[in-house]
Amino acid sequence: MLAELRVTPLETKISFARLIADLIPILVESPLRYQVHAMGTTLEGDLGEILALVERAHTVAREHADRVLIELSIDDRTLSGGEIVHSLQHVRELRLSAPLERLVTER
Repeated sequence: MLAELRVTPLETKISFARLIADLIPILVESPLRYQVHAMGTTLEGDLGEILALVERAHTVAREHADRVLIELSIDDRTLSGGEIVHSLQHVRELRLSAPLERLVTER
């Protein structure tokens, strides 16, 4: 199962970057595969483990913000795992002439 998690603190007492840094240990301690990116985090694993992680992230975020917006999208399909890697690999196998990412712009 894949999930996309976004945690957005509103009325925060600390910087957004500090809050995200405080959430990283929750990811590391979980049994889930994960990939943090600019707009959220992709999670892979069991539904119960995903929901437990969301609950822990909510608890930590609420310690630093008066209001927290949590967005969770779940893609529940029958596969044996490795979906984060496989999803991107399938696109790469198409041998596109354009790169999948540009992290630095040239001026």
